[in-house]
Amino acid sequence: QSSSIIKHLMGMGVTVTINHTIDADTAEYLVKEFGHNPVKEEKAEEILEKIKEIKTQNLKSRAPIVTVMGHVDHGKTTLLDFIRKTKVVDGEAGGITQHIGAYQVPVGDSVITFIDTPGHAAFSSMRARGANTTDVVILVVAANDGVMPQTEEAINHAKAAGVSIVVAINKMDLQGADLERIKGDLAAKDLTPEDWGGNIQMVPVSALKGDGVDKLLEAVVLESELLELKAHYEGQAQGVVIESELDKFRGAVATMLVQNGTLKVGDMVVSGSAIGKVKSIISSDGSKLKSAEPSSAVEILGLSSVPDAGETFQVVKNDKEAREIAEFRESKLKDRKVLKQRDESLGNIFESMGQSDKKVLNVILKSDVAGTSEAIVAALADIGNDDASVKVVSSGVGGISESDANLALATESIILGFNVRLDNAAKKIVEGEELILSYHSIIYELIDEVKARLSGLLDPIIKEEIIGTAEVLEVFNSPKFGQVAGCMVVEGSILKSKPVRVLRDNVVIHQGELDSLRRFKDDVGEVKSGTECGVGIKNYKDIQPGDKVEVFDRKEETRSI
Repeated sequence: QSSSIIKHLMGMGVTVTINHTIDADTAEYLVKEFGHNPVKEEKAEEILEKIKEIKTQNLKSRAPIVTVMGHVDHGKTTLLDFIRKTKVVDGEAGGITQHIGAYQVPVGDSVITFIDTPGHAAFSSMRARGANTTDVVILVVAANDGVMPQTEEAINHAKAAGVSIVVAINKMDLQGADLERIKGDLAAKDLTPEDWGGNIQMVPVSALKGDGVDKLLEAVVLESELLELKAHYEGQAQGVVIESELDKFRGAVATMLVQNGTLKVGDMVVSGSAIGKVKSIISSDGSKLKSAEPSSAVEILGLSSVPDAGETFQVVKNDKEAREIAEFRESKLKDRKVLKQRDESLGNIFESMGQSDKKVLNVILKSDVAGTSEAIVAALADIGNDDASVKVVSSGVGGISESDANLALATESIILGFNVRLDNAAKKIVEGEELILSYHSIIYELIDEVKARLSGLLDPIIKEEIIGTAEVLEVFNSPKFGQVAGCMVVEGSILKSKPVRVLRDNVVIHQGELDSLRRFKDDVGEVKSGTECGVGIKNYKDIQPGDKVEVFDRKEETRSI
């Protein structure tokens, strides 16, 4: 009974009411006092620690996980197309892979799992993450082009992640293909070919014709055999979310790479703060599976929300454990957000000191998949200068909803949709409030638009152009016109309609406008170079021989980021 527990606690010097919570140690002591054996519940941290324990028995060899990297247009997708015997290249906007996909390809008795990462510069964060889940990188270098900035970037990512590299020297069928030059360029980047005494396999291929592709796959299998890749097949599955999206009909869909254990239909999965029971497992070719072993990349349905790409996932025993971990992570995330907001607001206070007129373009971004969203946010962060910058107010996966439109209205943001559209409720707000909304399917174009909008926020640059200069020869007073300077136009033209300055020893002593401009006895609007004229300056009586009269014009120029 509660009264006897409260009495007992009072006796222990703990003052409580029926609604109080007590710590675990006090509860354990109480249970023993009442003659029972306490059973301690595992906390979220303990469950996670247990899951993380690496098992070393019963390891079996697993398929290599391969990422294809290289400079844009060097033929990564064409190579993957030939390997998969399917055509993806034509369906891609602007020839850039916009999503990460994953699929398995049989090579003789072995299997290779490919993770397809985009090759655009804005995707470096995604590619960096791709390298961290990978065993072997196929670095595609065009034989007629050589080592380019993104080739170097890919080499750096692969080295940083400690991943083996196999080089595919592509476009060997084109004129200007120079195999030895490419090998030399790569050797300079610390990738020495085997036939030069190094340890990097370099295979000449033509992705378009398919020449050398079999040899390339054999080289990957050989490289993976040297690595002796092993995994634990028994027990609860663990791995990484490669991609995730919110499907209109299927709900949250996550592409997952199983790294250890076997994932089965009905398993309870936790990924970040998303939890759920696996309803179905779909392989890369679209067939439904009962289970997925290590090194397989599969789509799973059944999660409560969309996990972030790059997030780890693990199978737990039951719903209770899953909730415990999800809540634990949610609270950690909230704490982190609060701290970040505090840091940002402090940072903003210091930043805004002395530069209160800095222009900020607020953006709300919605995209079809999480990886793309992350890459665009990273690219937008790099846009801007000291006078103007982009602030991503919110970014997420899925269609543009009513709450996105309301947030845009409240924060005066523009809405960018990448491969997503408005729902009807949001449409009413966007049209009614005349919010700025634009759709894109190519990342280059989205970034260009944001740059243009940011440039539009900047105040125009006002440039001055000197139209003409006249030298004062003598000064006389006219009863009709007041003080008149007799001048010789030495440069350009003197226009009556434009503002003027008076200079003495090349220092401006007066700025104003002309009262009169005469040529002999006639009033004129313009006097050209090499001609004498009489100039009267409004409200100025101190002009002297030797002074210069300068006519200028102000022009506005738009600024660009």
